[in-house]
Amino acid sequence: MTRPLTRPALLRWSALSVAALTLSACGGAAAGSAETADLAAVTDDDLEGLTITVGDFFGDCVDAVGDETDPTVGTTECETMRILNNKFNAENPWGITVNREAGSEWSVYYDAVNSAFAADTAPDILFMHAANIPDYAGRGLLLPLDDSLEAAGIDTADLTEPALAGVTDGQGAVHGVPHDLHGNLVHLNMDLLAEAGLVTAEGEAVLPTSPEELVEHAEQFEQATGRQYIAWANDFNIPFRMFWTLVAQQGETVISDEGEATVDTEAGREALGVIADLYSRGIAQPEQTYDSSQQAWLNGEVGMLVNGTWVVNEYSRSASFDYRALDFPTLYDQPGVWANSHTWVVPAQEDADPARYRAALEYAAFMLENNEAWALNTGHLSPLTSVLESDFYQQADQRAGYATTAEFASLVPQVDGWQGAEDALARALETVWLTGASVEDALAAAQSQVASQLD
Repeated sequence: MTRPLTRPALLRWSALSVAALTLSACGGAAAGSAETADLAAVTDDDLEGLTITVGDFFGDCVDAVGDETDPTVGTTECETMRILNNKFNAENPWGITVNREAGSEWSVYYDAVNSAFAADTAPDILFMHAANIPDYAGRGLLLPLDDSLEAAGIDTADLTEPALAGVTDGQGAVHGVPHDLHGNLVHLNMDLLAEAGLVTAEGEAVLPTSPEELVEHAEQFEQATGRQYIAWANDFNIPFRMFWTLVAQQGETVISDEGEATVDTEAGREALGVIADLYSRGIAQPEQTYDSSQQAWLNGEVGMLVNGTWVVNEYSRSASFDYRALDFPTLYDQPGVWANSHTWVVPAQEDADPARYRAALEYAAFMLENNEAWALNTGHLSPLTSVLESDFYQQADQRAGYATTAEFASLVPQVDGWQGAEDALARALETVWLTGASVEDALAAAQSQVASQLD
């Protein structure tokens, strides 16, 4: 995820993760000690007056937020998270105080997390992307939550299937509490699309339904407007996310549930071939960055921007044209789109205090209970079916246009080594448009490199 209107530094933490986790697995007191705690036995008296720490990557805006406890006034991720933290501290019945560990902006967050694990100083509860959970849970650094969720009042039946699958490993063990889903959307300049004849009489955008139609729409749009039809950030892993999306829409995977690389396949060749064709035709531009593609779209120079859920609210405030956020178009047999999930995880602590574990989960449960505010204030999708289907959510700005993304989101399965595999895959794919490598050679290299990361 990213700060909406600033250039993100890519999260390339895989090498650091391996090094730091090796240290913690060898020397950390918590390593290998993550046994399920009996949280149901924790009493109210045990929780009374506890102070615990939380780690997240949404920045420090404490001065702007102050003591505010009304989450409806939040306008950004940082404000909403800090307000919810205040609200929990003010309203929880046990007098639990949650203090944020300072100094971890998102671009260096995992470096700080790894250092904390290596030094046995991890906070009581952490924000973590679902795709990164296995690299920590597999080393005994995270508390299994299967038998603890009910004690904290967390109803897993209300979680969407992708959200729950994103925190559940192949053996059915749960190591995280979903906080949201975030995935690729298309952000549309409806004024330009109308000029190109790609808006219906009812005012709905006409999106492509096949790779061939995507090219046809691009040519029609460029001829009518003289502008760029579609843009995305080449420095923010969007090409990889496009590849993942197009493979998923063919009913196939880039990696199996068992952790085997399935990159060099017919579906993979089709997906990469489509992306390569867009570059070769000049429809997609390999030099565009997160900043430049976003600014071009905001300036009215691009019809369709591929970006995530996290920018929806900011774009609604900033766009000077008729803006629409929609599900990524389905170009093959079934809907599907790359997605990830922000989750709460509970680090295994050296003292293994069930009361502190329970307090951490109560905080996660509170965040889930107030998830509607997070989803409305940020643009991220709620992991709760009850929120997604509520009239209030459906009627909120833009949300009806992409609420179904939560149903067909395609998350990385819970397998070890994924971050390094993703980095290797992204580098292999981009050789097609950066160095002229063939689709076949790029996928063969990607298959080998991804497999080596997953071994």
